[in-house]
Amino acid sequence: MAISKDELVDDHVSLQQCKKAINALLTHERQKAEERQETELIEPKEPHVWLNVTVKKMAPINKIKPAKIPIVHPLVDPRTTPVCLITKDPQREYKDLLETHKIKFIHRVVGLEKLKGKWKPFEARRMLLKENGLFLADERVIPLLPRLLGKKWFEAKKQPIPVCLTRKDLKGELERAISSTYMNQNKGTCTSIKVGVLSQTPEQIMANIQTALPAIVKRIQDGWDNIQNLHIKTNSSVSLPIWSCSLGDSEGGRWDGFTVEADAGGSGSDGSDDDEDTDMEDPAPPPKVQGKGKKRTPEDQDPPDHESPKKRAK
Repeated sequence: MAISKDELVDDHVSLQQCKKAINALLTHERQKAEERQETELIEPKEPHVWLNVTVKKMAPINKIKPAKIPIVHPLVDPRTTPVCLITKDPQREYKDLLETHKIKFIHRVVGLEKLKGKWKPFEARRMLLKENGLFLADERVIPLLPRLLGKKWFEAKKQPIPVCLTRKDLKGELERAISSTYMNQNKGTCTSIKVGVLSQTPEQIMANIQTALPAIVKRIQDGWDNIQNLHIKTNSSVSLPIWSCSLGDSEGGRWDGFTVEADAGGSGSDGSDDDEDTDMEDPAPPPKVQGKGKKRTPEDQDPPDHESPKKRAK
């Protein structure tokens, strides 16, 4: 039965399948949360809902800058989640710039010199990572940050988000950065993007997926032709499928564009000889190869074409 375009996300993904997967995830996570309340005293961190995109061909390059993906309902509320801004030096110049634009939702400003000094020890960097839920960074310093911050930042999925601090509408630039989600595409075949949090309703998460998916597909090389399947999951749940390409070699299928090389060992199409009745002769033995420096015996020597004259005695 054909599905109308009104029931599809970006003309591919079924809205009904998405809703079923979202409801199943939220029900599962809320049951686990109720069980944890009976045994754990400290409330764990709120889990995210992730959209997993698996591609057929790996990305040619590993991009440091994450791609901005629009969503309807933001994942971070700066009133409850601290936001840190990493800037060029001098640090004081950018603190004054935030005050000039009356920007009050940035919790901390850190310059490069502070990263190299005060925040250089491992314990200090771990504290900075734990205290802030979101990191923004001047796009001019993004290439320097992997070395200064260390791999823990990227393992925690808190890569600094690039922003332009030279724009006139600085407040709008920072607000758009906070209210978006981000795609960190690596060289592998699977990329995960945050599309919701557990406290949001199924309708809010569904709206985020509908808005984010077209932008995600545009960021993938070859678009839908290169996407193998889509799943959604939480931080600790299994992945639930919401879309998968066909497994055949037809257009858009899993093996579309892939060819199997013919066996080069045989002369025919199936690798066998054309004339099966032809008697095979035993191959001639390989010629003897003399070792280096070994004196040849009279039997190994080639017979001379003519007798050489005897060497005259001195």
